[in-house]
Amino acid sequence: MSGIIKLGVIGDPINHSLSPNIHKLFAERAKIEIEYLAYRVASSNLENFIKSFFKDGGTGLNVTLPHKVDCLNSVDEFSLIVKKIGAANTLRREKGTNKIFADSTDGMGLIKGLHGAKINEIKSDILIIGAGGAAQSIIHNLQDRHPRVIVIANRTKEKIKPVISRFPPLDYDDLYPNTQVVDIETYINQWNHQGFHTVINATSARKDSDFKWCESLPIEDATNFYDLSYSMPDETTPFIKWARHQGNSSVRKNISDGFGMLIHQAALSFEIWTGIKPDTNISKGELFNG
Repeated sequence: MSGIIKLGVIGDPINHSLSPNIHKLFAERAKIEIEYLAYRVASSNLENFIKSFFKDGGTGLNVTLPHKVDCLNSVDEFSLIVKKIGAANTLRREKGTNKIFADSTDGMGLIKGLHGAKINEIKSDILIIGAGGAAQSIIHNLQDRHPRVIVIANRTKEKIKPVISRFPPLDYDDLYPNTQVVDIETYINQWNHQGFHTVINATSARKDSDFKWCESLPIEDATNFYDLSYSMPDETTPFIKWARHQGNSSVRKNISDGFGMLIHQAALSFEIWTGIKPDTNISKGELFNG
């Protein structure tokens, strides 16, 4: 592979992004040359920036908040998963046609992150806290693993229904029924609920006290807690602080932040752009100090 591959990430704000450091490590280990920059792009300039970036020779873009939905207005083709979830985090220019193709690696990044944290989601009851874009980006891939049920709980209950309607148990392009996605009230009242095996945080809560309302949910037997957010090496996310005090204190709990998901969703993007599966054995220390 010759020449420098032009890549980047767009968002607003963007100065907190670890993506440039992650992809720099990927490229160094793969022994290829890339230019991966973080671009702060206002919503009003989103379409113009995306078109110009690829016209000027760009190969790929990662997309973060708040552009994961609106970026679809600037692309030519979508993956099946993007059509399903209505959002993308990875854009690439197709060689030959120069069309812009939208994909999402968030959901599979989560699956790999769960496995890395030794959480097996198969045949279990999964609770997702939050009904925003982060939740929507992971539900499809969780459905594909066929847990018993996926339950959505959100402080504002009205936001749950549109999410559930996006993920029916049987879709026109599915050969087999998917795992059903339900709201917490339906789960409690209509299902033979067995207690949650895994609790996933898809909110952007900033304090552990923001999860107090979740303690009325049937989480007393939950043994796995996974946060889509991640923290600095010497810090702890609010969800993890809260999770440590939940359930049976005599039962060993598996609690993890979303650092693994962060690395794996980035690796999947890198592979889409370069055709190379990168080395994902990256520690927080070398990333944050890099």
